[in-house]
Amino acid sequence: MFKIDIDNISGKTESLYVYGEKSILTELEEHNVLVEHSCRQGHCGTCILQLLAGDVIHEDCLVPLSRGEILACQAKPTTDIKIGLRSF
Repeated sequence: MFKIDIDNISGKTESLYVYGEKSILTELEEHNVLVEHSCRQGHCGTCILQLLAGDVIHEDCLVPLSRGEILACQAKPTTDIKIGLRSF
């Protein structure tokens, strides 16, 4: 089981506990944390999050990512992680 700490735009941190079998996007949705997304296939880049700590594994990713960025729809945690939600 992994812990996902989420730094949101209001400066608060929320913690979730997940098994890491599903994408971060799916895990967040199942815990009522909404993340903007579109294709769910790693093509559009709408669900880019900041990885602040920890490690993830990415499935197919067609979007160029900067250092510290992950696609929530394609990433699964391999350790406890801390992510930052983007403000839109």
